[in-house]
Amino acid sequence: MTQNQTAQTKKGKKKLPLAILAGAVIGGAFILIKDPQERRRLKQKTSQTKDTVSQYTSEVKEDPSGKKDEVLDRVRRTATVIKDVFSTVQEIIDNEGKELKQQAQTIKDDSQDMLSTAQDVKEDLKEVGDKTAEAKEELTTSSEEKEEAHEPGTIRR
Repeated sequence: MTQNQTAQTKKGKKKLPLAILAGAVIGGAFILIKDPQERRRLKQKTSQTKDTVSQYTSEVKEDPSGKKDEVLDRVRRTATVIKDVFSTVQEIIDNEGKELKQQAQTIKDDSQDMLSTAQDVKEDLKEVGDKTAEAKEELTTSSEEKEEAHEPGTIRR
């Protein structure tokens, strides 16, 4: 890359944030011009914010260390509440995780029991099938012997 190209790239990077800011300002101005209700709302919010900041500034001027202590106390309480919330959430996650793991193990055990039962049934059915084939063969053999005995000209031994 040449030095000229590098300089142009740096200029382009500097212009992008400026273009974004300009677009936001123009868009905001356009909305305020076209929407009187939004304009009133913006004026009202700006006035409220100004009053709040002025009140806070005067309170800080009156008692700077008291305000500092108040802010620090609020931050500490907020931190304590956040820690409690995170602790509670972690407990819930841990407990639910254990419960889910136990349920998964139960399902796994039940599935293995069902598989074992199905294999036992399969073996039992195979035995029944073998016995049925054996009984059929016995009946067929018995029928043939009876037929031979009733045929004339056969000699019994």
